[in-house]
Amino acid sequence: MPQGIIFDLDGTLIDSLKDIALNCNIVLETLGYKTHELNDYKNFVGDGARILVQNALPKDISNEQLEIALELFKEVYEKNLHHNTYLYDGIEELLQSLVFKNYKIAILSNKPHKFTNLYANKLLPNIPFVDIVGQKEEVPKKPDPFAALQIASKFQLAPGDILFIGDTPTDMQTAKNSNMIAVGVAWGFRTQNELINNGADYIIQTPAELLELLNQLSNHSSK
Repeated sequence: MPQGIIFDLDGTLIDSLKDIALNCNIVLETLGYKTHELNDYKNFVGDGARILVQNALPKDISNEQLEIALELFKEVYEKNLHHNTYLYDGIEELLQSLVFKNYKIAILSNKPHKFTNLYANKLLPNIPFVDIVGQKEEVPKKPDPFAALQIASKFQLAPGDILFIGDTPTDMQTAKNSNMIAVGVAWGFRTQNELINNGADYIIQTPAELLELLNQLSNHSSK
């Protein structure tokens, strides 16, 4: 029976696409590269800041040029944090309900750890997450199961009793690699077909549907 839930951050709890796109475009323009439309960034995100910047840059970019752009992006992004980033409708109410029902909850993101913490503390200051984990140099990023299994250990739960909620193929692969239940969200950055093709066990259309799914899974487990 599910007792713990790990959430992705961008595209799952928060709509951060506009800030990511605007700040990355500032970097590209500053360095003399072609900028991109907002929707292009839906396919650039999900695998951390380095891959985001690499995806936005020309394909023949050198490692040195990538490092310059990445460091500039981190500087620009930190200065403009939160300007156009919001919780999705119903997220705060969902998290409050989960806490009330005694579910253990955590965040696992490929966004740099510093920024992951800043967003969680700014937008969800009253939610008692068991853990908030962003991308760290010494920790393999999703879809590697390492960080997800560390959270499972902090939950003191078996992976099979944990739902992994996310909006990208990377999230679904993380769930599968961790032997957790993979739940894709339809409101995020990628399509439902991508989520299903990458192992989603369930797709939810709204945050409130997660509570319905948890009820279903609990009822099924008790039979």
